Amino acid sequence: MKYYLTGANGFIGKALQERLKGEDVVCINRNHYPFEFDDGSTVIHLAAYGNHSYQQDARLTIHTNINMLQVMLDAFSVSNAAKFINISTSSVTLPVQTMYSASKMFGECLVNSYNDDSMVNVRPYSVYGPGEGLHRFIPQVIKHLNSGDCMDLDPYAEHDWIHVDDFITAMLLGHTEIGTGQQWTNMQVVRMLEQITGKSLIYKVVKNIRPYDTDKWVCCKSVEHRTLFTGLKQTYESFTR
Repeated sequence: MKYYLTGANGFIGKALQERLKGEDVVCINRNHYPFEFDDGSTVIHLAAYGNHSYQQDARLTIHTNINMLQVMLDAFSVSNAAKFINISTSSVTLPVQTMYSASKMFGECLVNSYNDDSMVNVRPYSVYGPGEGLHRFIPQVIKHLNSGDCMDLDPYAEHDWIHVDDFITAMLLGHTEIGTGQQWTNMQVVRMLEQITGKSLIYKVVKNIRPYDTDKWVCCKSVEHRTLFTGLKQTYESFTR
């Protein structure tokens, strides 16, 4: 099987490359335009902009999440490639939208507009695990546990945490809504990591650090997954090697 990947240098992209070792994998970006896909291949579009707080350029959000997607869909539609997987986001389901989630929602509409069953949208919930960016919530908790520094914490925000390896397994099996069907508060995650590390987090309660966070952000389905405690333990061990 041949795979074409965008966003291959990101958190999920790197984990996916590791999973696909031994397969024919081609990592592509905008510099490979015009895109051409081999017969029977699978295209996995992971590239995105705006899902991190430091990514605030609206033009880049639109260019990456909408324009580049359409160019790739057009190339796929005239090829004999087998499948196009557009990685969207579960934040399109939230009541408060950001430029990023709005662009991903439009991207889903673009995919659907082709009326082609070989093109699918995949909504990951809160993906975590080894290799996640150090600015993200779980790596930040680990960092502050190890340093003893005080961390700003919204203890009430809730997420459906799915380990990156479990997400990849579910995606390759054809699932499109990928989560565990269970949500956990940030404080519950902190307590598990405190139990794993034997350390206590020093924190200051700051509500609504991210305005779009909510107390209900959970997948309506459950894919096969490891327990959150097991995944957090594996993640902590990866950061302390």
